Amino acid sequence: MAEARPNVLLLVVDDLNDWVGCLEGHPDARTPHIDRLAGRGTLFTNAHCQAPLCGPSRASFLTGRFPSSLGLYGQPTRELAQDKDRFVGHLLPQHFARQGYRTFGVGKITHGIPLSAVVEVAGPSGNSGPKPPDDHRFHYQPPDIEPFSGTQTDWAPFPGEASQMPDVVTADWAIKMLRSAPSEPFLLAVGFHRPHVPFYVPQPWFDLFPLDEITLPPITEDDLADVPEIGRAIHELPRYPHLPFLQENENAQWRRCVQAYLACTSFVDSQIGRVLEAVPDDTVIVLFSDHGYHLGEKNRVAKHSLWPESTRVPLVILADLGRPGQRVDQPVGLIDLFPTLCELAGVPKPSGLEGESLVPLLLDPETIWTREAIRTTYARGNHSLRSREEHYIRYENGEEEYYRLGRDPHAWTNLAAGSTAIDMSAFRDLLPKTEAPYHPASSARPVNAWFKAHFDREHLNSR
Repeated sequence: MAEARPNVLLLVVDDLNDWVGCLEGHPDARTPHIDRLAGRGTLFTNAHCQAPLCGPSRASFLTGRFPSSLGLYGQPTRELAQDKDRFVGHLLPQHFARQGYRTFGVGKITHGIPLSAVVEVAGPSGNSGPKPPDDHRFHYQPPDIEPFSGTQTDWAPFPGEASQMPDVVTADWAIKMLRSAPSEPFLLAVGFHRPHVPFYVPQPWFDLFPLDEITLPPITEDDLADVPEIGRAIHELPRYPHLPFLQENENAQWRRCVQAYLACTSFVDSQIGRVLEAVPDDTVIVLFSDHGYHLGEKNRVAKHSLWPESTRVPLVILADLGRPGQRVDQPVGLIDLFPTLCELAGVPKPSGLEGESLVPLLLDPETIWTREAIRTTYARGNHSLRSREEHYIRYENGEEEYYRLGRDPHAWTNLAAGSTAIDMSAFRDLLPKTEAPYHPASSARPVNAWFKAHFDREHLNSR
């Protein structure tokens, strides 16, 4: 690309689904700063993560490789920081550092590897925020069902002041770094925790969404009836909120939960806006989420799924290419960020990257895009493939789901379960031919009975 190398700013948001104004995922969403950035750059409306939970998703976009190549399908343990073959030394900031970039990071970027080991200067890593004392919960107390792992899920106006939120500290640090930026080109990664659970932010953000005006996401009560048994088993989350609980007392808790998620999203948007005000010229800005989130759809309040609510993510790229405010509807993934940034920055791409540069789409959103579908993986052997208007899921036992999203935008009707012959061969051909065994640093903590049996079959518990 251009001889003068641009700065790079990565804005990584945890658990943000398409409930942002520019993606129109929820009519009540208020995200003016993200929307304004999309109006200046390119919005990818069909972007998907490569794993529907934090650890493997971040491992994938930081290495530019799919979970099926890395062997990291679930959350990693700290032993991941010892792997110099696939991770340490191979992450995006480390590659840019070898090309002469100064590298900085703050907040939640890595998972399993300390950020201080990845960038030249690291700020506070942050956390999920202050919580009430003595394990108090405001609205949701998960049942004690062993051995399944639990959740921090809860929702309420808390704490009293925004200054108590780690994301404010993250934004403050990033702003200070941007205002004292070095003369050399730099890469700054800024990771925000909200809207990750618990859905706690101070009262002013709740006030933006009066409880009696909350719009609940559309559902159908028998949504899981045509999902194969393995699909229900993999996606079951015994310790997470379920729809019947949310719907009690005329949807009382559902409204509060949705209100809280919207409030958290507006809160993080405000912090993003603060950072954007400090960005110097000649900076490539990339904003994205590590995965999506369900807020009652498919009977769940969680990520951990191969359905669109979990796989689809916001993705905005601002670079000196294309037309301001353009939209790209082609299937792309976070796997594509590494090669894209290399091309935009004019640095060589390392060998082994499995994504594709998005620069041709930045230049022309209607250019011919050879990728038919983008892949998301949840546990070894289970994959989602998303094309422009179709969504295909294949489970480890060969059972399938297939949705035509142009006609069925909420993925309510699994056509693979019907009597009509559906040709899914094109999707089957795109499944990985080989899948790496579980990485030695893979956590063996199960979220449900299916995962417990799966981990036993994969011998994770015997390592």
